[in-house]
Amino acid sequence: MKHLLELENKLSNMTTDEIYNYAKDNYPEEPNMWMGKKKLVVRRIVNYERNKMNIEETTE
Repeated sequence: MKHLLELENKLSNMTTDEIYNYAKDNYPEEPNMWMGKKKLVVRRIVNYERNKMNIEETTE
């Protein structure tokens, strides 16, 4: 959970262009991840990471 809060803070402090590039570089398999307003992109990234953590926990 701490990881998600740190990620959200990091993304919130980025400019719109930085978030766009971060999402495009780190989530190429998700083409819609970087589309939309900054707040929406931040929320998508945090939700994606949360879902990924949940899947990893259930497979262990």
